[in-house]
Amino acid sequence: MATHFALLFGLLFALLFGLLLVAPLAQAAEPSTLVRVTTYCREEGQPHAASNGARLRNGHCAVDPKKIPYGSKIILGSEELIAVDTGPAVVSRKAARGSGRNRAEREAMVVDRYFETRSQALAWEKSHPHFMKVQIVTPGKMKSVANNSPPPPVAAAPRVSMAVALQPAFPTGDSYFGAFSESSPSTIRSNRRRTGADWSFAGVTKSRGPLEALRLSGLQID
Repeated sequence: MATHFALLFGLLFALLFGLLLVAPLAQAAEPSTLVRVTTYCREEGQPHAASNGARLRNGHCAVDPKKIPYGSKIILGSEELIAVDTGPAVVSRKAARGSGRNRAEREAMVVDRYFETRSQALAWEKSHPHFMKVQIVTPGKMKSVANNSPPPPVAAAPRVSMAVALQPAFPTGDSYFGAFSESSPSTIRSNRRRTGADWSFAGVTKSRGPLEALRLSGLQID
């Protein structure tokens, strides 16, 4: 039962933490924007990004940098594109003006998606509509989300158990144990050398030493 409860608690905690991370990103994203999505590929002779000269790869796209800054994320359904390139046809919105069926489509921005091969580009175009609604997250908004994200939970420090050394309630030693047990003559002589007194034990009294007389129950020093 305890194991099931712990598992349920862990799942709820993970869900809550995930919602805290996703909520700022959802708030920072722009409202859905209608765009005309076109495709191009490396075979067309454009292997490098216009923004930084890096090699283009799947997941990159070309945009009008005056409207969509370089480095922006373009959320296209379940996919994410990164704006790194541009081109005259993208800036002039040629594809949107030529194929738009209404004013919103004709005025839409163009996002030109990059593919490594022509076959990949054609397959994607056949399986997706020309005009799509996307969400655009600019670099400034991504930085704001990162700064406002809650810090990860700090794991509690492990508890360290330290063994406690038990100390006797009373001092120990042969002089104490000898006082409460049958002592041999050698033990009595040893005690006498330590204290300067003779022990009276079990009714047997030795000569008086320099200590004052001390009478206890069952123990007497004369």
